[in-house]
Amino acid sequence: MLDSLMAEYPALRSLQSRVARMLYRSGVLANQATIIGGILGVTAGVLFAREKLALGLLALGLSGILDAVDGTLARESGAATALGGVLDLTFDRIVEAAVLLGLIWPHSWLQLPAAVVLATWYVNITIFMATGAALGASEKLIHYPPGLVERTEALIFFVLLAAAPVWSVYLCYTYAGLEVATIVQRVSYALRYLGVSSAKRM
Repeated sequence: MLDSLMAEYPALRSLQSRVARMLYRSGVLANQATIIGGILGVTAGVLFAREKLALGLLALGLSGILDAVDGTLARESGAATALGGVLDLTFDRIVEAAVLLGLIWPHSWLQLPAAVVLATWYVNITIFMATGAALGASEKLIHYPPGLVERTEALIFFVLLAAAPVWSVYLCYTYAGLEVATIVQRVSYALRYLGVSSAKRM
C-alpha cells in the first residue's frame, strides 16, 4: 500500500531519480544495484542471527534504498528489461526470507509465528505472480497487482521485529493477518479485472 501511495508523490519520485543518477554516474548499473541490494539484505539476516541489531538494520536500510531505486535506474538509463524485473522480484524474496530467518534464529519461540508469516507469504506471492502474469506487462515490464501489504510494509515489519522483540509474536500474527487481507484483496482484484478480460473474449 505504501509503495503505491509513495509512487504518487513527485518529491519522492524526484529523490529516487537523483539517487539513481548518482549511482549511474558512479558506474552502477540497474542489475548491479539489485544484486548488491540483495547481498546487503542477506548480510542483514546474518547480522540479525548474530544479534548485531544496529549493523543489521543499517544493512537492511541500504538494501531497501537500492531496491527502491533499481527500477528507476533501469528506466532512466534505458536499460529496463524483463530480466531485471525477474531479478528484482527474486532478490526481494531472498532478502525477506534471509532477514526473517535471521531475526528468529536466536529466539526459538518465534518459529511457529514465523512459519505462519511464511505460509501467508507463500500464498500471497502465488496470487501476486499469477495475477501479474495474466494481466500482462506495464510500464515496469512486470505488472504488480496492488495490495495492502507491499515491500515497504515488509521492511517496517522487520524493523519493528528487530527493535521490539518483546512484541515479536504479536507482530508476526498481526503481519500475517495483513498478508491474509492482501491475499483477499488481490483475489478480488483478479476476479474483477480478469473477469472483465474473459468476458470481452466471449
